[in-house]
Amino acid sequence: MKRFQWRLQRVLDVTQQREEALRAELLALARRIVKVRQEIVARQTTVRMILAELAARALAERLPEQSVVLASATAEERVIRGLRAKQAELEKERAARTEQFLAFRARRKTLDRLREEARAKHLREEQKREQLEFDEGAHLAFARSPRRPGSTL
Repeated sequence: MKRFQWRLQRVLDVTQQREEALRAELLALARRIVKVRQEIVARQTTVRMILAELAARALAERLPEQSVVLASATAEERVIRGLRAKQAELEKERAARTEQFLAFRARRKTLDRLREEARAKHLREEQKREQLEFDEGAHLAFARSPRRPGSTL
């Protein structure tokens, strides 16, 4: 039996490699998004804790530190806004990569289907060819067989 070789196998291989690379990029982006979210939450928690601590103090103790703490809180809010912008940018990039990934996955599935169809066609043709060879061999064997006396053929 002749070995099955598909003309588009290289294209399928490259598509699979690109799909895997995009999957890795998506995972890396997801990790970066999680880190940014964690940093935002950590900074918000710190600001809330400091403000709660300040609010718990007596007015006379609180007034000298209040302006410094509020200025720090304002600066932290600016940093948090920057982190949220970075998070939004990463989310957009992830959405674009997800689109690319889905396109490559669809392309790979189509190529897989075409490969399986070509393989099935190849198997049918090989079986047909083998059957023809078998039939030809049987015809030759029958034609070469000695004729028996009294046979009308």
